[in-house]
Amino acid sequence: MFDVSKLKMEQLVIHKVGNKLKDEGIVISPELYQITDGDVEELLMKYFLSSFREKVLYKFFHETDIHLNEIYMYAAQAFISPDTFYSQSINMLKHLYEKSSHPQIKGGEFYVVYFSGCVINEQQTDAIGIFKTERKENYLKIANSRNSFSVGSDIGINIKKLDKGCIIFNSESVDGFRVAIVDNVNKGGNNEALYWKEEFLRLSDVQNNYFHTKNCLDMCQDFADTIYGPVYQADKKDRVVFMNEAISYFSNNNEFNLEDFAHNVVKKPELIEQFKEHKQLYDINQGIDQAESFSISGPAVKTVRRKFNNLIKLDTEIEIRIKTAAAEVTADEFIERGFDEQKGMYFYKVYFNDEE
Repeated sequence: MFDVSKLKMEQLVIHKVGNKLKDEGIVISPELYQITDGDVEELLMKYFLSSFREKVLYKFFHETDIHLNEIYMYAAQAFISPDTFYSQSINMLKHLYEKSSHPQIKGGEFYVVYFSGCVINEQQTDAIGIFKTERKENYLKIANSRNSFSVGSDIGINIKKLDKGCIIFNSESVDGFRVAIVDNVNKGGNNEALYWKEEFLRLSDVQNNYFHTKNCLDMCQDFADTIYGPVYQADKKDRVVFMNEAISYFSNNNEFNLEDFAHNVVKKPELIEQFKEHKQLYDINQGIDQAESFSISGPAVKTVRRKFNNLIKLDTEIEIRIKTAAAEVTADEFIERGFDEQKGMYFYKVYFNDEE
């Protein structure tokens, strides 16, 4: 876990990076940027940090030797000798330019920041932030002169939408440091989307309790979508209820145990072995160490619950939401699914005592 709410900006440098394939080049700032306006500093901090909501952590890696990972080495040198921070930022800039060869990669401002006051795993440490601006937006400017108004336009950065970023914590240096990332522009699986995490930074997962909790719930969703639904003909209602029960289990327990989870959530004997086999194959395909038991991470459960789609959307523009707390009784008592022969349509019958 990490906390960036009390970070202090110690050093800042702003460069510019283009697309190498288009030969756009780089622009190196001649010196560190000196912030003299407190409001500007506050806005920059909000822009840099507000997107780091998920507490997933990564680490630098290299197939043969971690010291061959460029960003790892540049960050390590800056942590050891903060007076080299400016020169290391230039090395990072040049390395990013070398990796910006996909035709769809956009150029933009490149910020490198040295922070103090970070907290990770209850320990205070320094950190280095690397951020990139790719998207600009049009803004209206209203000017008032002698009670007369004029309207103009300008192009600027929306501080609520960080495009790309990472925070490198000076923690676990021998194991590749600990790194949090943001990539709000590219979330697909193409080369353009992969270059920030896999080409520029070269990161691998830190398989801690947060990771295992989130991965297991993601696996449950995959099981519902690829096995429980198609193979066992489970309808949308049953799949939503299954995921609700899975999230309830993680919310109400401190430890995950595969046998206990299978007994209390999967329940059906014919599904349990299929579920265990699916988990094993899922972990292998993800390159994940097998974990049949682990401590449950509350923040990871909150992250999954926030993103979980518990709606049943019907083609008649009607939606049914099944709340997590009512999953078990909802499944057995309050919703029935059937088919009306006369209308030739499926239906849900919903029972209730009173409208709220």
